[in-house]
Amino acid sequence: MDAPRPTVPWRDLLPTALIPNVLHGSGQGAAVPVTLLATMRLTDSSAAAAVVAAMLTVGQPLLALPAGWLVSRFGERPVMLASTAVTGLGGLAAHLAPSMWALAAGALLIGSGAAVFIMARHTWVTMAVPVEVRGRSLSALAGATRLGLFTGPMLAGAAIRLTGDVRGGFLVVVGVSALLAVVIALAPFPAAETDEGDTGERPRVFHVIWERRDVLLTLGLTVSVVSTMRTTRRILVPLVGAGVGLDDVTVTLVVGLASGLDFSLFYLGGIVTDRWGRLAVAVPALVAFAVSHLGLALAPRLPVGIWWFLACTALMAMANGWSGGVVATMGSDLADPRSPAPFLGSWRLTTELGPSAAPFVIAALVGTLSLSAACVALALLAGAAAALLPPHVRRHLPRARR
Repeated sequence: MDAPRPTVPWRDLLPTALIPNVLHGSGQGAAVPVTLLATMRLTDSSAAAAVVAAMLTVGQPLLALPAGWLVSRFGERPVMLASTAVTGLGGLAAHLAPSMWALAAGALLIGSGAAVFIMARHTWVTMAVPVEVRGRSLSALAGATRLGLFTGPMLAGAAIRLTGDVRGGFLVVVGVSALLAVVIALAPFPAAETDEGDTGERPRVFHVIWERRDVLLTLGLTVSVVSTMRTTRRILVPLVGAGVGLDDVTVTLVVGLASGLDFSLFYLGGIVTDRWGRLAVAVPALVAFAVSHLGLALAPRLPVGIWWFLACTALMAMANGWSGGVVATMGSDLADPRSPAPFLGSWRLTTELGPSAAPFVIAALVGTLSLSAACVALALLAGAAAALLPPHVRRHLPRARR
């Protein structure tokens, strides 16, 4: 008699990962457009806004390796609590910031806390779910984050209206961080999640990087373009929205509605990932990102620019939702199941290099050329990654997971 097919362990994931991801996503969803708009108010510069927004992601590669060590050493719950406190402190600092530099420091704290939180969550899910449903499980986590990203800008828009100041949107980050800390403190994390009893055999992080350098420099860097497109989308959509004549509150609402479209596709992407492989999700997403970035480049130049902008934003959202868990799923596929944190730390370091550098590239292109030129350059990057990804996946992933 055939063994029953594994199912997604919803009962374990709901309190330890899904609900926390909704709250975490709400804070991040509020932070991105508010950071951009608040910097624009202080400097009246799109390039400066992109640089300050980069502080939300620059901490992710810097903290990827330390986060892997912290999770292995202290476990998921303590690391999640500490990272949530850092994010809340960053939100408060950004709300009170009197200058662009103070705002950038607050954004750096928000992003640093997020980086460590994501690492802790990814490690636990890699160990907790069967490989046969890994795509659906990690896509469900991505979907929970997208639900938060949908509500975050809406809450930020309400906070801006209530306070009369765009920096009032950072109060959403502070509030959801406090609630997230309560949820994590009360969640029943399984005792086995910290991999006790195997501490003496854990591989060293830098040894793992050297040993797995081939897969990191080929598959890791190529698939990182998917994550890069997510970051550039969050920066370019508000900037292009302002360029076609939308006001601050409308821009935050458009970002929130796009996140809602993300949410509608996350589980379908997970099913396709598990049944037809990782490439069936990643390549179409990269093609859609390329097309939609080209569309954003044209939006400010067209008579119907607002509608063109909305259509491209919707296509980006669909690609983002469809591919929500694929980068994390590939990392889990490649990690040592006995002690995944060291490799996952190096995987996150590699796959976050592009997202962290992208805001600076956007700032440079906007400052020296134009916003449209930045959109075109990123479209070309996505197209190149779509062409390079299949041979790297065939080389490094088992046939059943391609």
